[in-house]
Amino acid sequence: MITEPIANLRRAVRLGVLAAAFALGAIAQAATVEIFTNDAPGVGFNDATAVAPVGGNAGTTLGEQRRAVFAFAANLWGRKLNSDVPIHIWARFSPLACTSTQGVLGSAGAWNVFSDFPNGRAGTWYPAALANKLAGVRLFEDPDFTQSADIRASFNGDLGNPGCLDGLSFYLGLDGKADPNTQIDLLITVLHEFGHGLGFQTFTDEVTGLFFPYEDFPELQLPSIWDYFLLDNQQRKTWAAMTPQERVTSAITPRNLVWNGKQVTKNAHKVLNHGTPEIFVSGKGLNKFYANGPAEFGPPIDKHTLIASELARVVDQPGGLGLACTPLDATNTFAVHNKIAVIDRGTCGYTIKVKNAQLAGAKAVVIADNDPSTPPQPLPGIDATVTIPSLRVSQADGLEIKRAIAATTAGRIGPIGVLFENQLKLQGADHLQHVFMYTPDPLQLGSSVSHYDTLAKPNLLMEPFATPNQPIAVSPPKDLTLQLLLDIGWGAHEH
Repeated sequence: MITEPIANLRRAVRLGVLAAAFALGAIAQAATVEIFTNDAPGVGFNDATAVAPVGGNAGTTLGEQRRAVFAFAANLWGRKLNSDVPIHIWARFSPLACTSTQGVLGSAGAWNVFSDFPNGRAGTWYPAALANKLAGVRLFEDPDFTQSADIRASFNGDLGNPGCLDGLSFYLGLDGKADPNTQIDLLITVLHEFGHGLGFQTFTDEVTGLFFPYEDFPELQLPSIWDYFLLDNQQRKTWAAMTPQERVTSAITPRNLVWNGKQVTKNAHKVLNHGTPEIFVSGKGLNKFYANGPAEFGPPIDKHTLIASELARVVDQPGGLGLACTPLDATNTFAVHNKIAVIDRGTCGYTIKVKNAQLAGAKAVVIADNDPSTPPQPLPGIDATVTIPSLRVSQADGLEIKRAIAATTAGRIGPIGVLFENQLKLQGADHLQHVFMYTPDPLQLGSSVSHYDTLAKPNLLMEPFATPNQPIAVSPPKDLTLQLLLDIGWGAHEH
């Protein structure tokens, strides 16, 4: 389930005037957030379907409960930000990309962008809400809110209907108690999407690497304020200083692009876990660390974990794969006993594979991916009876490890794997505590670059995927969204 920022729009590119709107406002201590909608009668915010109050949401119709969720999110953000200029959000419920197994929960971003205004960085694009805050005035006003909104946000009105993420629906409570098996927390989704609109996104094209152009002079392109804080560790450059091709490469180099802002960096240790899971493999021409996705079930790879053992393959398929979807036979049990089992992804759930290896006496499990994308994502699943750690490596790395095992001479010890927690790093950051941005290969349009990386633990609000039981928070000690916004200017030029 993906949440993503909308495509960036120049000021002159908008939809026309639609239905009459009502506004619900959230007047907060530091900023005023006003939400406008033009949902049709009986639709979205105006849906009159009767519902029971839930989780602190006293609304008695579906539309009332949706409005209550948005008002809660607006008030939360309003308390955290400082601006004398009201923040205008055009929000609505509408069908978004969705199938029975995957879909977009929400889509939001800056509806207008500005450059070269008072108190802003010259020659740089800013999202409208931030530009207005820095300038101290509304830079563009129009009686039609669909023209002059600072943020446009659409949420999936089809969720819960057959054919759209079957079995899931939005939870409309305000207490963060959504059922992780059947519900998506609408409040968390709205907080995430508002974060994009407030500035948690780049306007630079991550596909071509080109800066966003002026509407009247397309040959004149400017960096986003965001681009001055994206630091590529390999190239040792920010996105603002790179060529377009360098940005294209940076956008698909996993766990390399970091946020270089002071507020995020100095607060990262207050939020992220100290220590990150690592796997190091030595022997048979290998002497390296591998990027990994740790399991979300079984014991974590933490400071109490130090497993150093020979790596051994499971092979239980005619084509040479080892799926471990059924209890291991005598040959495979002998191979993995007291070792780290290497198992292929596919056919059955991860918990089944790991449990079968555990029953065969394996100390840990490495799942070799069957998809070429990188970095390897965490292994999902729930099984309280799994008692050994596991992780995923990429398809290419899995093939490399399996080749090294296969090349081991009979009677000799094969490659040694070491699983441990690297206490020198925060989970989701580099050695300098710069937090990783999401840059998978292949590129994920709408998600790449404009989110935190999925390695971060605890999970952060601005990761690209919906996370069960995500805290209702945008700042430390639970989250780092506000700190990034402060870095790009929300903490400067108070009026």
